[in-house]
Amino acid sequence: MKNKYLYLGKEYELAERLGQKSIVEVGDKIYLGIPNSKNAETYLLSWYRQQARKIITERVYFYSGRAGLNFNSVTVGNVAASTRWGSCSSQKNLSFNWKLIMAPLVVIDYVVAHELAHLTELNHSRSFWENVRKMHPLYREYRLGLKRHGHFLTL
Repeated sequence: MKNKYLYLGKEYELAERLGQKSIVEVGDKIYLGIPNSKNAETYLLSWYRQQARKIITERVYFYSGRAGLNFNSVTVGNVAASTRWGSCSSQKNLSFNWKLIMAPLVVIDYVVAHELAHLTELNHSRSFWENVRKMHPLYREYRLGLKRHGHFLTL
């Protein structure tokens, strides 16, 4: 296991606390309470996925509410390609990669805005990008950052 992990764009050291009641706690470090260190990565992965589901779903509801957009479902998990951060189906089902939880919240918001824009435009036309811009005016900066640094979002 490595010693440093990203969470919402910030790098944290991992510290194990045997006997800690909560599995993961974030403070000045990511504190991992585990019965033994051989399961540490499993617990950490589970916590990341749980946080991703919670935070990404909250952001989807926030942005869709502001934009007046309706969707059928939100899924946060493994997305097919490792460089794919989200998708939107023609049935209006939204999917997001759990690894986004390692990126800053503004990057998560960009990906959410991008997928929500697909609810009205299932392409990357000029109209699509205008819809993204309305929800997230600085989207270009975060889109480029994700392309350049997305490979760092990994356990």
